[in-house]
Amino acid sequence: MSSIKTRAASAAWWSTVEISCRFGVKFIGSVVLARLLLPEDFGLIAMLSIFTSIGALFVDSGFGTALIQRQDTTKDDETTVFAYNICAGIVSGALLALAAPWIADFFAQPKLLQLTRAMALTLPLSALATVPDALLAIRLDFKSRARAEVIASLVSSAVAILLAFQGYGVWSLVWQPMIALLMRTVMLWHFSGWRPRGRYSRDSFRGLFGFGGYMLLSGLLGTFVTEMQSLLIGKLFDSRSLGFYSLAQNTQQAPASFMGSLLNRVGLPVFSAVAADSEKLKLALRSSLQMAMFLFVPCMVGIAVVARPLIAQLYGPRWEAAAPILSVLALSGALWPVHVLNLTALGALGRSNLFFLLAVIKSFIFIPLILISARDGPIAIAWAVFVSNVLGGVINTHYSKRYLGYGVVAQMIDQSATFAMSAAAACVGWAILHWTKPSILTLIVAISASAGAYLSLAILIQSEALRGLRSAARTVLRPSPKTG
Repeated sequence: MSSIKTRAASAAWWSTVEISCRFGVKFIGSVVLARLLLPEDFGLIAMLSIFTSIGALFVDSGFGTALIQRQDTTKDDETTVFAYNICAGIVSGALLALAAPWIADFFAQPKLLQLTRAMALTLPLSALATVPDALLAIRLDFKSRARAEVIASLVSSAVAILLAFQGYGVWSLVWQPMIALLMRTVMLWHFSGWRPRGRYSRDSFRGLFGFGGYMLLSGLLGTFVTEMQSLLIGKLFDSRSLGFYSLAQNTQQAPASFMGSLLNRVGLPVFSAVAADSEKLKLALRSSLQMAMFLFVPCMVGIAVVARPLIAQLYGPRWEAAAPILSVLALSGALWPVHVLNLTALGALGRSNLFFLLAVIKSFIFIPLILISARDGPIAIAWAVFVSNVLGGVINTHYSKRYLGYGVVAQMIDQSATFAMSAAAACVGWAILHWTKPSILTLIVAISASAGAYLSLAILIQSEALRGLRSAARTVLRPSPKTG
């Protein structure tokens, strides 16, 4: 268990470095691009997101996750997944390109015809990286992934900004993901050292798809629910309204994607390694959840409080309509680690069928809520997302209670101190913003004071989550014992 703990801490550290740098670069790039481009440009790309996201899911089809969950993969397993990914990428890209006229007509946006055909190229590109990415995750070698991800993000963001300066408009947002995918793929192949040396095997396909197929169906439902927000806003309103919603959603999803990527990446291989012992898995889930929520909840509550000055100072006055949407979406994402970690534990148990069942149950709640709220505008949709995420958190803990004896009540009790400290810190930040003149300095002071209040309270009450984070940090920083 100590070996797993050490490897997990090291993996978490390098994942944190990689994801922080990658999302930091993307965030800075998005701020610059938002000042150079129009809300309509971002809205046009958001209209395509549902189609590219679903296409990417078909390309992966849960096989990457299946390889990680299996742990002891064979060369035939890896080559089988690679062959499938390539075929699925080519087919999905071709279908998306063929659907371009229909997509342009559906949104009444002629520009989408060429944009869709260009974005279709991202699907075969994404297919090339699945296997080397999964193998690095199995090895918990996130130091190599850090290099690949950060370099790809830096170069693609720089190219997008240069194109925007040159007046290419929305096309700068098209070239950004294509360059990032290409560079990331080349470097993952280099760092993993993997080559398709096995052969395609029907037995491997059936075995992996038995797990990955349910992950695919779950992903399709989850993606449809998420992207349906953009679909409805783009159809019922206009690209400008969708641009505001997309910016708010992307800003909220930056920390959510950061945390989700980190927890999925480290959690699945680590949880899978202890899945045979339910007590160890429960302890791993509890510890991971406490530390993740300790970091994540105050971040999301803080974004909700400072949304208006944050949007105004970072993106400029023309984006201020996105601020109230961001406040609601940030609050709706506060429970994200609960969603991710409980589902990751279920995946580690190999119960992807139950993973899919939960996705079906949630879709019967989420889809009607979003449809009912859609005609009342983006803010109403954001509140529907809030309600959906709260209910989804309850649903996602169901099997954790059944198999691990760790349900929603126990999990929320464990997080009660984090919720209370986050609320107190938010009050500090709100008071500063409310009683002072808006400026970048005021924003920095409010954020700093809130963070200081939160950490002071954590130290005062001797927070268990803070102790866990300190222990993980010491594990990472401790020199490796010399051998030989």
